[in-house]
Amino acid sequence: MDDPSKFASMTEYNIFMYTFGLLVASECMIWFFTSRGNRVHNRKSKDNGTMWLIIVGWCCSVMAGAFFRSQSVPAAIRNLLVPHRTYFIGIIFIFVGMIIRLLSVWTLKHAFTLSVQTTNQQHLIQSGLYSIVRNPAYTGSILSLFGVALVYRHIFGIISVPVICFLCYSIRIHVEEKALRAQFQQEFERYCSHTKYRLIPKLY
Repeated sequence: MDDPSKFASMTEYNIFMYTFGLLVASECMIWFFTSRGNRVHNRKSKDNGTMWLIIVGWCCSVMAGAFFRSQSVPAAIRNLLVPHRTYFIGIIFIFVGMIIRLLSVWTLKHAFTLSVQTTNQQHLIQSGLYSIVRNPAYTGSILSLFGVALVYRHIFGIISVPVICFLCYSIRIHVEEKALRAQFQQEFERYCSHTKYRLIPKLY
């Protein structure tokens, strides 16, 4: 990623690096915030390894755009770029995704965990962004990751990120909803009937 030659100017490179630094810092802040919540007693882990799946998917998504722009890829493939304005759209996506994710985590507060866990004191949050989609924190992550791919402007990177995210997050959501359904039963079923979409309104 640390290669200014992939960008039209040093200014664009610096803007992206600062933006990406904020993205990583926000994830570190979420990690620190949730690690405090994980100290709550009587949490039941039902993660089934999906936390690591999300971490691997996140890293692969971040690297996808840079990989297809690297010198290890043949020039004929390396030069399959979308228009330059996509860079600016990507920066916007990264910021919007960060804001959505941070707001989602703040809404759940200590109920938010990086691994799938439940506790008897847990409440089913249905307000704020959770009244629009059932997993807005994941929506925010996906938007930011897609934004990173847009910044690099490579067509294969832009295509690969939604595929990686769909595979990783759909598995995670299946495991998470199974745990929530077991914990909240009819309350969760009613929530699903009111908030139909998991990630993107009118789409999924």
